[in-house]
Amino acid sequence: MRLISNLTMLSLAATLIACNGSSSNTNQLTEQPSSTKKIIKGKFTPDGDKTLLFIGQDSDTISAYINEVPEDSIEGVTLYTQLKSNDINKTLFAVLSPADWQSGEMNFPKTLAESPRASLAVGLALDNCKQENHESNIANGAYDDTLNFMVEHFKSLAPRKVFLRIGYEFDGPWNCYTPATYKKAFRKIALAIKAQHADNIVTVWQSATWPDGYGNAIYDFNQTNHLENWYPGDDVVDWVAMSIFYRDLSQWNYVPPTTPAQSQEKVLNFAIKHNKPVMVAESAPQGYRTGALTHSFIQVNQQTPVTAKEIWENWYQPYFGFINENKNVIRAVAYINTHWETQAMWECQPGIPAGQEGCNGGNWGDSRIQANEYIKNKWLEQVNNTERWLQSSDY
Repeated sequence: MRLISNLTMLSLAATLIACNGSSSNTNQLTEQPSSTKKIIKGKFTPDGDKTLLFIGQDSDTISAYINEVPEDSIEGVTLYTQLKSNDINKTLFAVLSPADWQSGEMNFPKTLAESPRASLAVGLALDNCKQENHESNIANGAYDDTLNFMVEHFKSLAPRKVFLRIGYEFDGPWNCYTPATYKKAFRKIALAIKAQHADNIVTVWQSATWPDGYGNAIYDFNQTNHLENWYPGDDVVDWVAMSIFYRDLSQWNYVPPTTPAQSQEKVLNFAIKHNKPVMVAESAPQGYRTGALTHSFIQVNQQTPVTAKEIWENWYQPYFGFINENKNVIRAVAYINTHWETQAMWECQPGIPAGQEGCNGGNWGDSRIQANEYIKNKWLEQVNNTERWLQSSDY
């Protein structure tokens, strides 16, 4: 979720605390035996049914992973920037020089130098919550100078593969996108990539898979044709993506209109229908502290003790289970391996509800796998499985 202007809980706190339980839908992904599932292939999908792993989401975090988890090679990295001006000096921050949004330094040159063979996933923010009409400005050509500069720059990184997450988490209420203008902006960027023959770039269309629209129909997963209403078209979307910070409601202190798992399964079904590979573009065990071994609901920082084994069984095991059960369509995964609470944007004081002063950016915790030896070893058992996960030697 969550960088640049996407302070997820900040604008939603009052609603989060006020929400009451309600019914959930039953739109589930129909399970098939793994041997009968069609392997969905697309541009830059790994061979067979292997999965590509990205580590993010800031340069400090990625450097720490490289240094503290040397047992794992780096096949992909995740960084963020924005397209919000036609003046190169006022946008595309971090792409050419360091930037810091109080969430760890973002430095494309540094990270790419440290990971010379890694694919690059870019979260490209276009959000409009200050009513600056960035979507419309992109669509109508007002930002063409910086758009073309961006495409040329990422093209120049070839043969490095670039996964461009255009307006990531498009249906998250915190981004203030609207379907009509978002689709136009996405198409404008995708067509610029094609026009400049930037063949090392793929376009990624990422849903927030947030299970509560807070009464606004355009963000409500329960609405008929929710994803269809946001979809820019098969001709411009290379990958479909989602966020996964929870599979069930054990991290929630209220019941949203649909469960996180049901929202995620709808995205899978949509991708299968459109024959698109899926990227889990953002994921972390929100509310858990791998170092302190505690757990809290995501809406308020109230810690309770938990063991490393319980963290693994409650979050990581279902997470990897979901990925492995759907390995035919989930072809890339990005994990946010950071100590959120040490970054000013994500500081959350005890007892403070998400979105209020003292917990402005939400209650995230500590998702570093290296903060606990048990979790680190279990993690390495998964991602170093050469039959399931792409390794640097496969490049």
